[in-house]
Order: sequence, then C-alpha cells, then structure tokens
Amino acid sequence: MKKLFKKISLKRVCYALLSFILALTIVAGSVSMIIRLTFLNKGFLSDTLNSSNYYSDLCVEITDNLTDLGDASGLDRSFFESFVDEVLVRKNVQSYIDNFYAGKELVVSTAGFEEELRSALNKYIENKKIKNVNEKNIDYFVAKACKIYEKSVKITYFSSIQKLVSKLNTLTTVIAIISVLISAGIVCLLLFTNEWKHKSVRYLYTSVSASGLFLLSFPLGVYLSGTLGRLSILSRSLSDMYLSVLRGALNDLIVFSAVLLVVGISLWVVHNHLRRKAAI
Repeated sequence: MKKLFKKISLKRVCYALLSFILALTIVAGSVSMIIRLTFLNKGFLSDTLNSSNYYSDLCVEITDNLTDLGDASGLDRSFFESFVDEVLVRKNVQSYIDNFYAGKELVVSTAGFEEELRSALNKYIENKKIKNVNEKNIDYFVAKACKIYEKSVKITYFSSIQKLVSKLNTLTTVIAIISVLISAGIVCLLLFTNEWKHKSVRYLYTSVSASGLFLLSFPLGVYLSGTLGRLSILSRSLSDMYLSVLRGALNDLIVFSAVLLVVGISLWVVHNHLRRKAAI
C-alpha cells in the first residue's frame, strides 16, 4: 500500500487532472464548432436543402393543397398541375432563411405567387369562356391560395427558435475561445513542466484520443440505433429537411472525431519514439 501511494504522487495527480480537463475542453470546443458550422450556419442549411428532396417534396405538397382548394372551388384538377414554380419556391424559402439568421421578422412574400395565380386564372376563365365572373370570389380564392402557399413556405419551429439561435451564436463563440485558451494553457503546462517529454506527450495523446472517442460515440450510437429513421415531423418535406440537417451535423462530428483520433495516434507514435530515445 505504501509503494502504491509513493507511485501516486501529487504531481501525477495534477497531470492526470490536467489531461482530464484538456479532454473536456477539446470536447466542448469541438461541439461548439460543430454547432457553429451546422445549425448556426446559413450556408450549411441552404446547401443541405439544395442537396436534399426538400424543394421537390414541398412543391408536391403545395400542389396537393392547392388542388384540394381548387376542387372546393370547382376548378379542373388539371389547373394546378405543373403550376407551382420551384424556382419561386426556392427564392421565397431562401429569403425566409436569410431573415431567420439575420434576426428579422419571418415573413413570406406571396406577391410573385399571387401574380402567377391571377394570370393563370384569367387564362383559365378565357379558355373556358366563363361569363359573369364574380371578382370577390376570385379575390377570396386567391387569398386562400396565398395563405396555403405562405404556410407551406414557412419552416415550422423556426419562429420559436430564432431568438435561441442568436443566443447560441454568442454562447458557442465564447465557449470556443475559452476552450482554445484553456487547451493551449494546459498543453504548455504539460510540455514545459515535465522533465520527461515522452510522459507529457502521453498525457496529450490520452486526452486527445479520449475526446475523439467520446465525440465519435454519439453519432455512431444514433446511426446504429436507427433513431433518425423513426423521426417524423409534420410533413414529408419538413422531415426530410430536419433529418438532412441532423445527418449533416452528425457526419461533421464524425469527421471531427476522426481528426482527433488521427492526432491522438500521431502523438502516440511520437510518445513511443521519445520513450525509446530517453531509454538509450
């Protein structure tokens, strides 16, 4: 027992504590960077939507809802076939996203949609040779259609989390800076206060590898458990969007973890080299 206490010196305990804190700061800094690069990044969300089926699914949903409205109003079901312009939808959604990240009011402009709808209705009335058209009924129909379009383009939950995103932006920046400063300080302490450099490197590769494995365990757990496949959010387009965003964030976390593990392995190689050199 006495030999055990001799081996466990105060210096070793301090180094072990420092390596543990280093692992925690690496994890905290990595998570904050992932959040900033994904959820808080307008470009990431835009790229995710462009590479997913979000816009095509959204156009189908808008068409279906408008067709139901048209059925109730006596329009031919063919009226809304190929009517929804995906280019316009993309433009309105992107504007909505821009307002979301800029902290502006989340509104959807329906001017372009209304203009196209009125033009299509005029052609429909002309082709069908419909007489005695009630302008109030047309205005009511257009207003209902614009509400359907506006509701569809709005991204559910964004209005609820907009203020949270602004706070997270500041919080993650602070965490990232503090994590870098603390990590740099601990690395300097481990390297310059230990007479045996290979022991200092051992603490470093232990911390880096442990943080990499910890970060890797979360996305692997999510993927292996099939949790993402069981998520369903209101509509197909929204489910596809949120799932694509989550997958993107998890994949970035895997990349971060892989980088940390590569760094950890490299430090382990350096540690072995320094240990053999010290033994000579």
